[in-house]
Amino acid sequence: MGLPAPAGPRPHGGRWLKRIAVLLLLPASFYLGILFEFHAGADVNQLISPALFSGPVQGLDTGTLNQIFEIMQSDYARSGLSPGDAFNAAAKGMVHTLLGNPPYRDNFSVYFTPDELRQNQQFLAGAFGGIGATMSSKSNQLTVTAILPGTPAQSAGLQVNDIVTRIDGKDATGLTVDEAVQLIRGKVGTHVVLSVSRDGKPRDIDIVRALISVPSVRSKDIAPGVLYIRVYEFGEHTADDFEKQLSEGLKRGDQKIVFDLRENPGGFVSAADRAISEFVSSGVTVTVAERATKAEHKVSGQGVAFTPRLVVLVDENSASASEIVAGALQDHHRGLLVGNKTFGKGLVEQDFPLRNGGDLHLTIAYWYRPSGKSINLVGITPDRTVLLAHPTDMYEVDQPASEPARDAQLQSALTTLQ
Repeated sequence: MGLPAPAGPRPHGGRWLKRIAVLLLLPASFYLGILFEFHAGADVNQLISPALFSGPVQGLDTGTLNQIFEIMQSDYARSGLSPGDAFNAAAKGMVHTLLGNPPYRDNFSVYFTPDELRQNQQFLAGAFGGIGATMSSKSNQLTVTAILPGTPAQSAGLQVNDIVTRIDGKDATGLTVDEAVQLIRGKVGTHVVLSVSRDGKPRDIDIVRALISVPSVRSKDIAPGVLYIRVYEFGEHTADDFEKQLSEGLKRGDQKIVFDLRENPGGFVSAADRAISEFVSSGVTVTVAERATKAEHKVSGQGVAFTPRLVVLVDENSASASEIVAGALQDHHRGLLVGNKTFGKGLVEQDFPLRNGGDLHLTIAYWYRPSGKSINLVGITPDRTVLLAHPTDMYEVDQPASEPARDAQLQSALTTLQ
C-alpha cells in the first residue's frame, strides 16, 4: 500500500488507521497491512551485519503443530484440508500474532506466500490485472472512492461512493481492503461481479478484469506559471518520470509548483531521495537506524528545481516514503506543507527470500527526518492545516471531469503560491 520487493537484493532502496485507500488493481499485500512502508533495499542491506542479531533459536514444537493438523485432517467435519493452506496459515499467524501484539505492536511485518510475492513483483513492473478502482474500508463497509479513467471499472459503470455489499456472491460486510482485493483480483479476461448499494438501491455490476498500467506521476499546468505534479507512489520508474515532467514544466516557464503527495502510500527510498534532490541542493534526506548503526542518505546536488516556489500537499494517507519527502522538504525549509496530518509510519522493512519461494517482509529499522525527529505513530503536521469537506472533492488530474475549484487543499496551495 503498502510494496514488498522481489526476492533478493534490489538495485534501489526502499500499496489502516483512518480512511484506508487502495487501488484494486494493485496487489493487496502491498497496499494493506504493510501499505505504508519504507522499503529497505540493497543500500540498507549492506548496513546490516549478522553480528547485530542474536542467533536463531530452533525450538518450535513442530511435532505438536503436525499433530494438530493430523487431527484436523482425520476428524474435522469436512475433508480436504490442504497442507499448503495449513502451512501458510501457520506462517502468517506466527508473524502477525507474535509481532502484532505487545510489546512489539508491528502491523507491517508479514509473510507472503509465493503467489502473493509474484503479485507484488508484478506491481513493481508497473502493470497489473484488475478493475481500476480505489476503495476504502470504514465502519465495516467497503466504499469506492475513485475510478481510474479508461478502466474496466469505469466501462462497467462502477461509481464513486458505491458501497460494495458482495463480491462474486460473498458477503463483503466487515471485509478488510486486503481481503476484498484478494477476491476482486484475478486472471485477465475473467469476470468479477460486485454487488453494490447506490443511493440505497442494490445493483450487480459485472466487470471483466484487464491488464492495467498505472503511471506513478501525472502533471498539468493548473494555472499560469504553476505546475501541478502528483506522485501516486514511489515505484521503480517514479524518479525518472518525476524528473522528466518537472523539467518539462520548468522549460515551459513554470516557476511555482504544487507537489501533491496525498494518498501516496510510499515505496522505494531511492525514488524518495531523488524527489527531494530535485528541490534541495545539499543535506540529508533521511537517516536509517537499525539495531546498532545509523546511515544518512544525502541529496545528489543535481536537482533541477532549487529556486521555484513550492507547496506540498499531504493527507492522512501520505505515508512512509512520501513522509520522507514531505518531512525533508519541511525540515530544509524548501516548501510549505498544506493539508492534514500524515499517517505516521517511520519503520523500515527488509525482504527475506524463503526457501519455499515466499518472502518474509520484516521490520528491521526505524527512519528519522533530517531534523532527527521520528514520525512513527505521530505523522507530520502540515504548516497549514486544511481539511476536505468530502474525499471526492480531491482533484484528480487524470480525470477530465474533476474540478480543482472543489479541492480546498489545492486551492489553499494556489493561494499560498500567489
